[in-house]
Amino acid sequence: MSLLDSLYDPQTWEEYKQYKLSHGHISPRRQQELEEFISRRLYLPTAKDLCFSPPEKKTINKSGTQKKRVIYMFPPQQTQVLKLLTHLLYKYDGAFCKSCYSFRKGITARMAMEDVMGLKNKDSLWVLKLDIHNYFNSMPSKRLVKEFERVITDDPQLLSFLTDLFTADISMCGGQVITEDRGAMAGVPVSAFCANLYLTDLDRLFESMGVPYFRYSDDILVFAQSRSLAMQYYRTIKQHVESKGLTLNSKKFSLTPPGEPWEFLGFKYHNGEIDLSQASVDKMKAKIKRKAAAVYRRKCRRGTADDKAAKNMIKIFDRKFFAPADEKDFTWSRWFFPVLTTHKGLEEIDRYLVEYIRYIYTGRHYKGNYRISYGHLKALGLRSLVNEYYKYRKG
Repeated sequence: MSLLDSLYDPQTWEEYKQYKLSHGHISPRRQQELEEFISRRLYLPTAKDLCFSPPEKKTINKSGTQKKRVIYMFPPQQTQVLKLLTHLLYKYDGAFCKSCYSFRKGITARMAMEDVMGLKNKDSLWVLKLDIHNYFNSMPSKRLVKEFERVITDDPQLLSFLTDLFTADISMCGGQVITEDRGAMAGVPVSAFCANLYLTDLDRLFESMGVPYFRYSDDILVFAQSRSLAMQYYRTIKQHVESKGLTLNSKKFSLTPPGEPWEFLGFKYHNGEIDLSQASVDKMKAKIKRKAAAVYRRKCRRGTADDKAAKNMIKIFDRKFFAPADEKDFTWSRWFFPVLTTHKGLEEIDRYLVEYIRYIYTGRHYKGNYRISYGHLKALGLRSLVNEYYKYRKG
């Protein structure tokens, strides 16, 4: 029996839904959509013929920045089927190395950081941090299929389907049909499986050498006894990555001497303390600033009361920080709270958010904004990241 046969099995869909609910991996809105999708058996047309239309190619802003990234999107019903297939592909999780932490069942960013923290001599080591440029969309599809063939040896139907899905070279862009190598198609659920699989041989190489090496999708962290050894590891990774048709992102290269702060997965480590990375803080502050400007403009245009506009801003970031996660976005606190050992970065974001909520009242940044007390904003629903973090730690 092929894994593909499970895509039209009602029991499999029900088990998938229960898994999502029990792990909090779905927002209330997404839950309602999934329940309707299952109850009406809307998966049947796609699951039975496995005929997928060309995905739509979209350019979106990167989270918290003005930079652009390319994603691909299949129609909603086809995407739901691919989500279930991605879940079922956990069957092949044993093909991945322990040093690969991304998109795996029961494995979290917390576990990655705990393993890093478990290095007894980490403060005396050089730290090499690397990132692969446009990782998902740059994987040559034919080489990706070779990785499928190496792992999926027991299910020829599944192998054939994945081969066809990723080697099809057509997508829609602005209403036009374009021909291109789409790689692993960032944004498509199954791309997570591809991200883990494509560099498995690199993971194995460093594992065989006994080198402290950690990978989360396209983020790589390596520890070395000396600068020269770290550069040797860099050359090894660069050569391997380029042999796979990929390139390293030179802007995200860092080599940190012993005792200096380094960053990984949005965290900063220094002298035994784990805080938010400056990049994480800056991204969130950029989101706050943009959203506050938008809320203020809307308030002025519609004549919305000050408190109502401020409350809308508070609700937006309450959902961003604390609401149940869905498939498109992680819950911010769920990612960071389990790992942090200090509240410094959280405190900086708290102050910035309060400043921009006050800005919504006046459209200005000046001392007069302090007449809008913190207690008043708290009464409107504002929750402090620092307070919520310590509640989490106690709980």
